[in-house]
Amino acid sequence: NKMNGLPLGSNLKAMDMPNKKILIVEDEYITALDLKIQITMEGDYDFDIVGTGEEAVKKAQNKEYDLVLMDIKLKGKIDGIEAAQKIKEKSDAALVYVSGNLDLLDPEKLERAEPVEVLKKPISELELRNLVKKIFS
Repeated sequence: NKMNGLPLGSNLKAMDMPNKKILIVEDEYITALDLKIQITMEGDYDFDIVGTGEEAVKKAQNKEYDLVLMDIKLKGKIDGIEAAQKIKEKSDAALVYVSGNLDLLDPEKLERAEPVEVLKKPISELELRNLVKKIFS
């Protein structure tokens, strides 16, 4: 039994729902692409990738994101923590910090933008996919 070419009882919700929007802020483009590929295995999302905190703030002013993956150490005038705080002033996006050296970071400063999670590089594929699933469920 089919209706409009779809089996009855199939998930129509997926067709009606626009893709979740994810902003990846990472100055190492290969790393950003790797994150995108890992998350794409979990579902269909709209991605934007930028390499500086300034670009991230600008993107977030023009588009509403559901998730921001923010590298903490970025090239440019502002780091990931400052960029995240500016984005969170105007956005409800879930924030996930990514860092290669968590030991050097001030936990109090990190918490100001209320991240959902702080992931340590290299990021486990399973950890990342489970986190995205949890955020969007």
